[in-house]
Amino acid sequence: MNASTTLVLAALAGVLDPLGLAGPARGAVREAGAPRAQVEARLPPPPAAPEIRTGPAGQPAGRALPDRAEFIARVRAGLRTDRQLQAQYTFLERREEVEVSKLGKVKDGPVKVYEVYPSVEPGNTYKRLISVDGRRLSDEELEKNDRIHQQHILERLNESPEEKAKRARDEAKGRAEDQRVIDELFALYEITLARRETIDGHPTVLALLEPRRQYKPRTDEGKVMKKFRARAWVHEHEHQVVRVEVEAVENIGYGLGIIGKVYKGTEGEFVRTKVNGEVWLPSRARLTATGRVLFRKFAVDSVTEWWDYRKFSVSTTEETRR
Repeated sequence: MNASTTLVLAALAGVLDPLGLAGPARGAVREAGAPRAQVEARLPPPPAAPEIRTGPAGQPAGRALPDRAEFIARVRAGLRTDRQLQAQYTFLERREEVEVSKLGKVKDGPVKVYEVYPSVEPGNTYKRLISVDGRRLSDEELEKNDRIHQQHILERLNESPEEKAKRARDEAKGRAEDQRVIDELFALYEITLARRETIDGHPTVLALLEPRRQYKPRTDEGKVMKKFRARAWVHEHEHQVVRVEVEAVENIGYGLGIIGKVYKGTEGEFVRTKVNGEVWLPSRARLTATGRVLFRKFAVDSVTEWWDYRKFSVSTTEETRR
């Protein structure tokens, strides 16, 4: 499942990924090396948890909300997956991992920090692990990861025409799947514009998303989405998602419920920030979930943060190396 900005899927990725139930986002190469860089002893700290203040946006009480159909159409027209948008930037990612043993025991895992860069595969990223539980990786460990990534680049450069064609087909298939999920979202949910609210100074419209009971999902993601209700704050003028909250209204079973379940009441939140005054990108995702893996129950509270976004260019790489 992708960390998509399509209102609900963005938050669902935070609900499912930490437990390994959704699988890694397409194209995300975990713990691979980036081009060799000297890592400073200290990183810029992640942003503090956003102080979300909701309330009247200062608009006259009698002012009508935007036309529902036109507003939704504008939001839909501007949707892009955050994976595609992030692939144009370098940034830092901090993940509170959740580990699941072979016997289904769920526990807090290490806190990992990655440097993330655009991949040689357009639209994707690769991640360079630089810190685990506050311990910076040694030069030897970084060198080892760098060699892994360099080997990956060489393999891509030496692809046969047949391999390149297959990869192009796979990428096209992935884009088509993304679009099918977006289409499904707008068919599956009844969307109501509730009111204007302000979030971190941005004028937004709060949209309430309730799954249509009679709708029969056509995608695997749609089957999951139908078990969540959502609230989405959308920038009134830019039509970009600023914040999403989701809540499971049913249990979500995996492997016919034998492998595990995420229980009703599980919550997720997803926050985005405007970067360089030009694009909205993820800043924080939080999962508060209960459930069962095999015969063991679990409760997790996990946060992922993204910060220090910089538009990728040759100069960006050179600055990182220094």
